Amino acid sequence: MLTATAALEILREAVKAPPPRVFRALDESLGCVLAEDVRAEMDQPPFEKSSMDGWAVRAADVQSGVELKSVGRILAGMPPGLSIHAGETAKIMTGAPLPDGADAVVMVEKSVELGGGRVRLDAGVVAGENVCHRGEDLRAGEIVLRRGTVLDAVALSLLASVGCDPAPVHALPRVLVLPTGDELVAAHGPKPLPGQIRESNGTLIEALLTAAFPALRVVRTGIAPDAEAELLEHLRVGLGHDVFILSGGVSMGDADLVPMLLKNLGLEVLIEKVAIKPGKPLLFGRVSGKDGHCCHVFGLPGNPVSSFVTFELFVKPFIAALAGAPFPAPVLLPARLRHVRSLKRIPRRQHIPCVLGVGAEGLVAEPLPWHGSADMRGVLGADGLLLVEAGEGVVLPESTVSVHLLAGARCRGEIPARGSA
Repeated sequence: MLTATAALEILREAVKAPPPRVFRALDESLGCVLAEDVRAEMDQPPFEKSSMDGWAVRAADVQSGVELKSVGRILAGMPPGLSIHAGETAKIMTGAPLPDGADAVVMVEKSVELGGGRVRLDAGVVAGENVCHRGEDLRAGEIVLRRGTVLDAVALSLLASVGCDPAPVHALPRVLVLPTGDELVAAHGPKPLPGQIRESNGTLIEALLTAAFPALRVVRTGIAPDAEAELLEHLRVGLGHDVFILSGGVSMGDADLVPMLLKNLGLEVLIEKVAIKPGKPLLFGRVSGKDGHCCHVFGLPGNPVSSFVTFELFVKPFIAALAGAPFPAPVLLPARLRHVRSLKRIPRRQHIPCVLGVGAEGLVAEPLPWHGSADMRGVLGADGLLLVEAGEGVVLPESTVSVHLLAGARCRGEIPARGSA
Protein backbone atom coordinates (compact mmCIF):
# COMPACT_ATOMS: atom_id res chain seq x y z
CA MET A 1 0.00 0.00 0.00
CA LEU A 2 1.09 3.54 -0.75
CA THR A 3 1.17 6.19 1.91
CA ALA A 4 -1.14 9.17 1.42
CA THR A 5 1.91 11.33 0.71
CA ALA A 6 3.18 8.96 -1.99
CA ALA A 7 -0.28 8.78 -3.56
CA LEU A 8 -0.49 12.57 -3.71
CA GLU A 9 2.90 12.72 -5.42
CA ILE A 10 1.67 10.27 -8.09
CA LEU A 11 -1.41 12.42 -8.64
CA ARG A 12 0.75 15.53 -8.89
CA GLU A 13 2.95 13.93 -11.55
CA ALA A 14 -0.09 12.72 -13.49
CA VAL A 15 -1.08 16.31 -14.29
CA LYS A 16 0.78 17.12 -17.50
CA ALA A 17 0.51 20.46 -19.31
CA PRO A 18 -1.98 23.09 -18.12
CA PRO A 19 -5.36 22.93 -19.87
CA PRO A 20 -6.03 25.22 -22.85
CA ARG A 21 -7.30 28.77 -22.52
CA VAL A 22 -10.98 29.49 -23.08
CA PHE A 23 -13.11 32.59 -22.53
CA ARG A 24 -16.03 32.34 -20.08
CA ALA A 25 -18.58 34.89 -18.98
CA LEU A 26 -17.91 36.12 -15.45
CA ASP A 27 -21.21 34.73 -14.19
CA GLU A 28 -20.02 31.28 -15.29
CA SER A 29 -16.42 31.55 -14.02
CA LEU A 30 -16.64 31.15 -10.24
CA GLY A 31 -13.86 28.76 -9.20
CA CYS A 32 -12.12 28.85 -12.59
CA VAL A 33 -8.40 29.60 -12.90
CA LEU A 34 -7.05 32.59 -14.83
CA ALA A 35 -5.02 31.53 -17.87
CA GLU A 36 -3.22 34.87 -18.30
CA ASP A 37 -2.47 38.09 -16.45
CA VAL A 38 -5.23 40.71 -16.53
CA ARG A 39 -4.36 44.41 -16.62
CA ALA A 40 -6.38 47.51 -15.80
CA GLU A 41 -7.90 49.14 -18.86
CA MET A 42 -7.82 52.63 -17.24
CA ASP A 43 -6.96 54.36 -14.00
CA GLN A 44 -9.12 53.41 -10.99
CA PRO A 45 -10.75 55.67 -9.98
CA PRO A 46 -10.73 57.22 -13.47
CA PHE A 47 -11.18 60.75 -12.07
CA GLU A 48 -10.94 62.73 -8.83
CA LYS A 49 -14.15 61.90 -6.94
CA SER A 50 -15.83 62.56 -3.63
CA SER A 51 -15.76 59.85 -0.97
CA MET A 52 -18.56 61.57 0.99
CA ASP A 53 -21.85 63.38 0.56
CA GLY A 54 -20.96 67.02 1.26
CA TRP A 55 -19.59 70.19 -0.26
CA ALA A 56 -16.78 70.47 -2.80
CA VAL A 57 -14.47 73.31 -1.75
CA ARG A 58 -11.09 74.93 -2.16
CA ALA A 59 -9.40 73.92 1.11
CA ALA A 60 -7.68 77.31 1.35
CA ASP A 61 -11.12 79.01 1.59
CA VAL A 62 -12.43 76.89 4.45
CA GLN A 63 -12.24 77.32 8.19
CA SER A 64 -14.88 76.65 10.83
CA GLY A 65 -17.82 79.04 10.48
CA VAL A 66 -17.05 80.23 6.96
CA GLU A 67 -19.97 81.03 4.63
CA LEU A 68 -19.69 80.18 0.95
CA LYS A 69 -21.87 80.62 -2.10
CA SER A 70 -23.35 77.41 -3.57
CA VAL A 71 -23.01 77.32 -7.36
CA GLY A 72 -24.69 73.98 -8.07
CA ARG A 73 -25.10 70.27 -7.29
CA ILE A 74 -23.07 67.34 -8.63
CA LEU A 75 -24.49 63.79 -8.63
CA ALA A 76 -22.64 60.51 -9.19
CA GLY A 77 -22.64 59.71 -12.89
CA MET A 78 -22.77 63.34 -14.02
CA PRO A 79 -20.01 64.44 -16.40
CA PRO A 80 -17.63 67.09 -15.08
CA GLY A 81 -18.76 70.61 -15.95
CA LEU A 82 -18.90 72.85 -12.92
CA SER A 83 -16.03 74.99 -11.72
CA ILE A 84 -15.67 76.72 -8.38
CA HIS A 85 -13.70 79.81 -7.55
CA ALA A 86 -12.73 81.65 -4.39
CA GLY A 87 -15.67 81.91 -1.99
CA GLU A 88 -17.73 79.27 -3.82
CA THR A 89 -18.78 75.67 -3.18
CA ALA A 90 -20.92 72.98 -4.84
CA LYS A 91 -23.03 70.29 -3.22
CA ILE A 92 -21.58 66.90 -4.15
CA MET A 93 -22.65 63.28 -3.68
CA THR A 94 -20.50 60.24 -2.96
CA GLY A 95 -18.79 59.02 -6.13
CA ALA A 96 -19.39 62.24 -8.08
CA PRO A 97 -16.48 63.89 -9.93
CA LEU A 98 -14.83 66.81 -8.19
CA PRO A 99 -15.44 70.12 -10.03
CA ASP A 100 -12.55 72.12 -11.44
CA GLY A 101 -10.99 74.27 -8.76
CA ALA A 102 -12.01 72.03 -5.82
CA ASP A 103 -9.45 70.02 -3.87
CA ALA A 104 -11.41 68.78 -0.82
CA VAL A 105 -14.89 67.89 0.44
CA VAL A 106 -16.55 68.97 3.69
CA MET A 107 -18.97 66.33 5.02
CA VAL A 108 -22.64 67.33 4.82
CA GLU A 109 -22.94 66.72 8.58
CA LYS A 110 -20.57 69.67 9.12
CA SER A 111 -22.69 72.15 7.15
CA VAL A 112 -25.83 74.29 7.46
CA GLU A 113 -27.72 75.54 4.41
CA LEU A 114 -28.71 79.14 5.17
CA GLY A 115 -30.94 79.82 2.19
CA GLY A 116 -30.40 82.22 -0.64
CA GLY A 117 -27.68 79.97 -2.01
CA ARG A 118 -25.46 80.41 1.06
CA VAL A 119 -23.89 77.58 3.09
CA ARG A 120 -22.09 77.70 6.43
CA LEU A 121 -19.33 75.15 6.92
CA ASP A 122 -18.56 74.23 10.53
CA ALA A 123 -15.27 72.39 9.96
CA GLY A 124 -12.05 73.13 8.17
CA VAL A 125 -10.38 70.71 5.73
CA VAL A 126 -6.98 70.14 4.19
CA ALA A 127 -6.37 69.57 0.50
CA GLY A 128 -7.25 66.00 -0.50
CA GLU A 129 -9.57 65.37 2.45
CA ASN A 130 -12.57 63.13 1.60
CA VAL A 131 -11.34 62.79 -1.98
CA CYS A 132 -10.56 59.57 -3.88
CA HIS A 133 -7.69 60.44 -6.21
CA ARG A 134 -7.44 59.31 -9.81
CA GLY A 135 -5.43 56.08 -10.09
CA GLU A 136 -4.96 55.59 -6.35
CA ASP A 137 -6.35 52.02 -6.58
CA LEU A 138 -5.06 51.00 -10.03
CA ARG A 139 -3.09 52.58 -12.84
CA ALA A 140 -3.89 51.88 -16.47
CA GLY A 141 -1.87 48.85 -17.59
CA GLU A 142 -1.18 47.67 -14.04
CA ILE A 143 -1.67 43.92 -13.40
CA VAL A 144 -4.94 43.39 -11.55
CA LEU A 145 -4.86 39.60 -11.24
CA ARG A 146 -2.11 37.19 -12.20
CA ARG A 147 -2.29 33.98 -14.19
CA GLY A 148 -3.13 31.06 -11.89
CA THR A 149 -5.53 33.02 -9.67
CA VAL A 150 -8.58 31.00 -8.65
CA LEU A 151 -11.59 33.23 -9.29
CA ASP A 152 -13.56 33.80 -6.11
CA ALA A 153 -16.19 36.51 -5.56
CA VAL A 154 -13.62 39.26 -4.94
CA ALA A 155 -11.57 38.31 -8.00
CA LEU A 156 -14.68 38.27 -10.20
CA SER A 157 -15.60 41.72 -8.90
CA LEU A 158 -12.13 43.02 -9.81
CA LEU A 159 -12.41 41.56 -13.32
CA ALA A 160 -15.80 43.22 -13.76
CA SER A 161 -14.39 46.56 -12.58
CA VAL A 162 -11.76 46.54 -15.34
CA GLY A 163 -14.12 45.29 -18.05
CA CYS A 164 -12.62 41.80 -18.32
CA ASP A 165 -15.75 39.92 -19.36
CA PRO A 166 -15.51 37.23 -20.67
CA ALA A 167 -12.47 36.12 -18.68
CA PRO A 168 -9.48 34.16 -20.06
CA VAL A 169 -9.53 30.98 -17.95
CA HIS A 170 -8.28 27.43 -18.19
CA ALA A 171 -10.77 24.95 -19.59
CA LEU A 172 -12.44 22.79 -16.95
CA PRO A 173 -12.28 19.00 -17.22
CA ARG A 174 -15.36 17.07 -18.28
CA VAL A 175 -16.32 14.86 -15.34
CA LEU A 176 -18.62 11.84 -15.16
CA VAL A 177 -19.70 10.30 -11.83
CA LEU A 178 -20.92 6.69 -11.72
CA PRO A 179 -22.08 4.78 -8.63
CA THR A 180 -21.98 0.98 -9.02
CA GLY A 181 -23.61 -1.93 -7.22
CA ASP A 182 -26.61 -4.28 -7.50
CA GLU A 183 -27.72 -3.26 -4.00
CA LEU A 184 -28.29 0.36 -4.97
CA VAL A 185 -31.67 1.93 -5.78
CA ALA A 186 -32.40 5.56 -6.63
CA ALA A 187 -32.96 8.06 -3.84
CA HIS A 188 -36.28 9.13 -5.38
CA GLY A 189 -37.57 5.60 -6.01
CA PRO A 190 -39.82 3.30 -3.97
CA LYS A 191 -38.79 1.96 -0.58
CA PRO A 192 -35.78 -0.38 -0.93
CA LEU A 193 -36.45 -4.11 -0.83
CA PRO A 194 -34.60 -6.36 1.62
CA GLY A 195 -30.90 -6.30 0.74
CA GLN A 196 -31.14 -2.96 -1.07
CA ILE A 197 -30.03 0.52 -0.01
CA ARG A 198 -30.61 3.97 -1.48
CA GLU A 199 -27.77 5.30 -3.61
CA SER A 200 -26.18 8.39 -2.01
CA ASN A 201 -22.56 8.50 -3.18
CA GLY A 202 -23.43 9.98 -6.57
CA THR A 203 -25.22 12.82 -4.81
CA LEU A 204 -22.31 13.21 -2.40
CA ILE A 205 -19.59 13.34 -5.06
CA GLU A 206 -21.53 15.64 -7.38
CA ALA A 207 -22.23 18.04 -4.49
CA LEU A 208 -18.56 17.99 -3.40
CA LEU A 209 -17.48 18.73 -6.97
CA THR A 210 -19.96 21.57 -7.36
CA ALA A 211 -19.01 23.09 -4.00
CA ALA A 212 -15.29 23.00 -4.85
CA PHE A 213 -15.63 23.92 -8.54
CA PRO A 214 -18.90 25.85 -9.04
CA ALA A 215 -18.45 26.27 -12.81
CA LEU A 216 -17.84 22.53 -13.35
CA ARG A 217 -20.58 20.61 -15.15
CA VAL A 218 -20.89 17.10 -13.72
CA VAL A 219 -22.45 14.27 -15.74
CA ARG A 220 -24.25 11.36 -14.07
CA THR A 221 -25.60 8.40 -16.01
CA GLY A 222 -27.53 6.54 -13.32
CA ILE A 223 -26.44 3.46 -11.38
CA ALA A 224 -24.32 0.71 -12.93
CA PRO A 225 -25.13 -2.87 -11.86
CA ASP A 226 -22.58 -5.56 -11.03
CA ALA A 227 -23.27 -7.25 -14.36
CA GLU A 228 -20.32 -7.39 -16.70
CA ALA A 229 -21.96 -6.51 -20.02
CA GLU A 230 -23.99 -3.58 -18.70
CA LEU A 231 -21.18 -2.30 -16.49
CA LEU A 232 -18.86 -2.39 -19.50
CA GLU A 233 -21.16 -0.08 -21.45
CA HIS A 234 -21.22 2.40 -18.54
CA LEU A 235 -17.42 2.29 -18.37
CA ARG A 236 -17.03 3.03 -22.08
CA VAL A 237 -19.20 6.13 -21.71
CA GLY A 238 -17.24 7.29 -18.67
CA LEU A 239 -13.91 6.90 -20.43
CA GLY A 240 -15.04 9.45 -23.01
CA HIS A 241 -14.63 12.16 -20.36
CA ASP A 242 -11.55 13.82 -18.89
CA VAL A 243 -12.18 12.54 -15.36
CA PHE A 244 -14.24 9.43 -14.59
CA ILE A 245 -15.16 8.95 -10.92
CA LEU A 246 -16.66 5.61 -9.89
CA SER A 247 -17.95 4.68 -6.46
CA GLY A 248 -18.01 1.05 -5.34
CA GLY A 249 -16.86 -2.14 -7.00
CA VAL A 250 -13.15 -1.50 -6.42
CA SER A 251 -12.45 -3.74 -3.43
CA MET A 252 -11.85 -7.53 -3.40
CA GLY A 253 -15.37 -8.97 -3.38
CA ASP A 254 -16.66 -11.44 -5.97
CA ALA A 255 -18.79 -8.70 -7.56
CA ASP A 256 -16.06 -6.05 -7.58
CA LEU A 257 -15.57 -6.08 -11.35
CA VAL A 258 -14.51 -2.49 -11.95
CA PRO A 259 -10.69 -2.89 -11.79
CA MET A 260 -10.65 -5.95 -14.03
CA LEU A 261 -12.93 -4.42 -16.67
CA LEU A 262 -11.06 -1.13 -16.66
CA LYS A 263 -7.75 -2.93 -17.13
CA ASN A 264 -9.27 -4.77 -20.09
CA LEU A 265 -10.17 -1.36 -21.53
CA GLY A 266 -6.55 -0.20 -21.24
CA LEU A 267 -6.35 1.28 -17.76
CA GLU A 268 -2.81 2.06 -16.65
CA VAL A 269 -3.05 1.61 -12.88
CA LEU A 270 -1.07 4.17 -10.88
CA ILE A 271 -2.66 3.71 -7.45
CA GLU A 272 -4.47 0.61 -6.20
CA LYS A 273 -4.45 0.87 -2.40
CA VAL A 274 -3.59 3.64 0.05
CA ALA A 275 -2.61 3.12 3.69
CA ILE A 276 -5.46 5.14 5.18
CA LYS A 277 -8.67 4.43 7.06
CA PRO A 278 -11.31 4.88 5.83
CA GLY A 279 -10.53 4.64 2.13
CA LYS A 280 -7.91 1.92 1.61
CA PRO A 281 -9.22 0.47 -1.70
CA LEU A 282 -8.61 3.61 -3.79
CA LEU A 283 -8.05 3.07 -7.50
CA PHE A 284 -6.47 5.68 -9.78
CA GLY A 285 -5.16 5.38 -13.31
CA ARG A 286 -5.54 6.60 -16.85
CA VAL A 287 -6.73 5.33 -20.20
CA SER A 288 -5.13 6.90 -23.28
CA GLY A 289 -7.00 6.72 -26.57
CA LYS A 290 -5.58 6.50 -30.07
CA ASP A 291 -6.85 10.05 -30.70
CA GLY A 292 -4.60 11.41 -27.93
CA HIS A 293 -7.41 11.83 -25.44
CA CYS A 294 -6.57 10.77 -21.87
CA CYS A 295 -9.18 9.91 -19.27
CA HIS A 296 -8.16 9.95 -15.61
CA VAL A 297 -10.08 7.37 -13.60
CA PHE A 298 -10.81 7.32 -9.87
CA GLY A 299 -12.40 4.27 -8.27
CA LEU A 300 -13.59 5.28 -4.80
CA PRO A 301 -14.69 2.83 -2.10
CA GLY A 302 -18.43 2.26 -1.82
CA ASN A 303 -18.88 3.14 1.86
CA PRO A 304 -19.96 6.79 1.90
CA VAL A 305 -17.43 8.09 4.43
CA SER A 306 -14.66 6.32 2.52
CA SER A 307 -15.83 8.06 -0.67
CA PHE A 308 -15.95 11.37 1.19
CA VAL A 309 -12.45 11.04 2.67
CA THR A 310 -10.78 9.85 -0.54
CA PHE A 311 -12.47 12.64 -2.49
CA GLU A 312 -11.23 15.28 -0.04
CA LEU A 313 -7.71 13.88 0.17
CA PHE A 314 -7.09 12.91 -3.44
CA VAL A 315 -9.79 13.74 -6.00
CA LYS A 316 -10.29 17.41 -5.11
CA PRO A 317 -6.62 18.47 -5.30
CA PHE A 318 -6.16 16.50 -8.53
CA ILE A 319 -9.10 18.20 -10.26
CA ALA A 320 -7.92 21.60 -8.98
CA ALA A 321 -4.57 20.99 -10.67
CA LEU A 322 -6.23 19.62 -13.80
CA ALA A 323 -8.23 22.88 -13.95
CA GLY A 324 -5.01 24.91 -14.04
CA ALA A 325 -4.29 25.69 -10.37
CA PRO A 326 -1.04 24.73 -8.64
CA PHE A 327 -1.42 21.29 -7.06
CA PRO A 328 -2.75 22.23 -3.60
CA ALA A 329 -1.17 20.87 -0.46
CA PRO A 330 -3.51 19.67 2.31
CA VAL A 331 -4.26 22.28 4.96
CA LEU A 332 -3.13 20.76 8.27
CA LEU A 333 -3.69 22.63 11.53
CA PRO A 334 -2.25 21.78 14.94
CA ALA A 335 -4.89 21.59 17.67
CA ARG A 336 -5.22 20.39 21.24
CA LEU A 337 -7.33 17.26 21.53
CA ARG A 338 -10.35 17.48 23.81
CA HIS A 339 -11.38 14.07 25.22
CA VAL A 340 -9.53 10.80 24.75
CA ARG A 341 -10.09 8.78 21.60
CA SER A 342 -9.06 5.13 21.78
CA LEU A 343 -8.51 3.40 18.45
CA LYS A 344 -7.24 0.03 17.36
CA ARG A 345 -3.58 0.25 16.30
CA ILE A 346 -3.36 -0.40 12.57
CA PRO A 347 -0.60 0.16 9.96
CA ARG A 348 -2.66 2.88 8.25
CA ARG A 349 -3.26 6.55 8.98
CA GLN A 350 -6.73 7.05 10.45
CA HIS A 351 -9.05 10.01 9.86
CA ILE A 352 -11.55 10.91 12.59
CA PRO A 353 -14.25 13.54 11.95
CA CYS A 354 -13.96 16.43 14.42
CA VAL A 355 -15.14 19.95 15.13
CA LEU A 356 -12.84 22.87 15.92
CA GLY A 357 -13.24 25.46 18.62
CA VAL A 358 -11.38 27.83 20.88
CA GLY A 359 -10.04 26.89 24.29
CA ALA A 360 -7.77 28.57 26.79
CA GLU A 361 -4.86 26.78 25.09
CA GLY A 362 -5.82 27.92 21.58
CA LEU A 363 -7.37 25.83 18.80
CA VAL A 364 -9.15 22.74 20.15
CA ALA A 365 -10.28 19.60 18.27
CA GLU A 366 -13.32 17.70 19.53
CA PRO A 367 -13.86 14.23 17.94
CA LEU A 368 -17.41 13.59 16.76
CA PRO A 369 -19.33 10.46 17.79
CA TRP A 370 -18.64 8.45 14.63
CA HIS A 371 -19.09 4.73 14.08
CA GLY A 372 -17.11 4.00 10.94
CA SER A 373 -17.04 4.23 7.17
CA ALA A 374 -20.80 3.70 6.69
CA ASP A 375 -21.82 6.33 9.27
CA MET A 376 -22.31 9.46 7.18
CA ARG A 377 -24.40 11.07 9.90
CA GLY A 378 -21.33 11.04 12.13
CA VAL A 379 -19.54 13.32 9.64
CA LEU A 380 -22.32 15.91 9.61
CA GLY A 381 -20.94 19.29 10.66
CA ALA A 382 -17.31 18.15 10.72
CA ASP A 383 -14.74 20.93 10.39
CA GLY A 384 -11.84 18.58 9.80
CA LEU A 385 -10.37 15.11 9.94
CA LEU A 386 -8.22 14.39 12.99
CA LEU A 387 -5.16 12.43 11.86
CA VAL A 388 -3.99 9.39 13.84
CA GLU A 389 -0.76 8.17 12.30
CA ALA A 390 -0.12 4.54 11.37
CA GLY A 391 0.69 2.38 14.38
CA GLU A 392 -0.81 4.79 16.89
CA GLY A 393 -3.89 3.97 18.95
CA VAL A 394 -4.85 5.81 22.11
CA VAL A 395 -4.59 9.56 21.69
CA LEU A 396 -4.38 11.27 25.08
CA PRO A 397 -6.53 14.29 25.89
CA GLU A 398 -4.73 17.65 25.73
CA SER A 399 -2.13 16.23 23.33
CA THR A 400 -1.38 18.15 20.13
CA VAL A 401 -2.87 16.59 17.00
CA SER A 402 -2.97 17.45 13.30
CA VAL A 403 -6.33 18.22 11.70
CA HIS A 404 -6.94 18.09 7.95
CA LEU A 405 -9.16 21.13 7.39
CA LEU A 406 -12.35 20.53 5.39
CA ALA A 407 -14.05 23.01 3.09
CA GLY A 408 -16.54 25.16 4.95
CA ALA A 409 -14.77 24.64 8.29
CA ARG A 410 -15.53 27.16 10.99
CA CYS A 411 -13.93 27.76 14.36
CA ARG A 412 -16.64 27.58 16.97
CA GLY A 413 -16.84 29.58 20.16
CA GLU A 414 -15.31 28.77 23.50
CA ILE A 415 -15.17 25.05 24.30
CA PRO A 416 -15.03 24.53 28.10
CA ALA A 417 -11.82 22.96 29.36
CA ARG A 418 -12.02 19.26 30.20
CA GLY A 419 -13.64 18.79 33.62
CA SER A 420 -15.03 22.35 33.82
CA ALA A 421 -18.73 23.23 33.91
